[in-house]
Amino acid sequence: MRPPARLLYGAGLAAALLLPVALPAQAAPPARTPTDLYAADGKKGQELPGMPSVLDPRAEEALCTPASKEQAKKQDWSRQRLDLDRLHRHTTGAGVTVALISTGVAPGAEGLDGRVTAQGEAADDCVGQGTFLAGLIAGNGGPAPRLAGVAPGAKVLALRGTDRRGQPDPALVTAAVRAATTARADVIAVAVALPRKDTALTRAVAEARKTGAVVVAAATPEPPPRGSADDIPSRTYWPAGEPGVLSVADMLPAGARPDSALPTGTVDLAAPGAGVVTGG
Repeated sequence: MRPPARLLYGAGLAAALLLPVALPAQAAPPARTPTDLYAADGKKGQELPGMPSVLDPRAEEALCTPASKEQAKKQDWSRQRLDLDRLHRHTTGAGVTVALISTGVAPGAEGLDGRVTAQGEAADDCVGQGTFLAGLIAGNGGPAPRLAGVAPGAKVLALRGTDRRGQPDPALVTAAVRAATTARADVIAVAVALPRKDTALTRAVAEARKTGAVVVAAATPEPPPRGSADDIPSRTYWPAGEPGVLSVADMLPAGARPDSALPTGTVDLAAPGAGVVTGG
């Protein structure tokens, strides 16, 4: 039986981990309608519920993202395009620790058992995005091995870079980078994109790189839930703009960025980041 699945836009951060080691300020609220799952040729296929990156900050109570009841019937286009089946015959990321700075990770999520270290608030992922990204990075697919992540043999160190509702916090991101450095993480994946440079974060990233860690960060945050991304001028986001950080932008099956993607001039890598599927 296949595990329940969800779909995420803006997940290029996870897929980009293949390149260095061989993965938001505003976003739409939880999707209540199905979202199309793209095939390798870019054609629309099955529909799955979307995964939010932030919860409604105006709500009096944070209603956590519910479990998905839908099941993925096939591989999504990103796994086919990256040829993960062939890659995994050569390497699975065994021996690598990836520090994931996002909304936290649920350690007991299917496909992640025994390979996630999450302490305190980092083990409480109300939004669900961090758990989703952890599945893309190191999930083994559970009963559906073809839905495994890019490095199913790797271990994940979960760290919070946001509040419980998914709102980014520079102080939390800085503390998380420092914790990842102390833990000697091989890769530090920052799913948070901050609109302003922060001196303390700059120092933390520089210290992480001195230890030999590969730092990968989202090039831009998710597009705003209202209005048009065309109204937002191109700018650099952080820590993606720090020297030596691999800045990753999401791409569609055809190779272009989504129409709603925020503009930026600091992109080092492009990776599948639309219609990407993992456990829900």
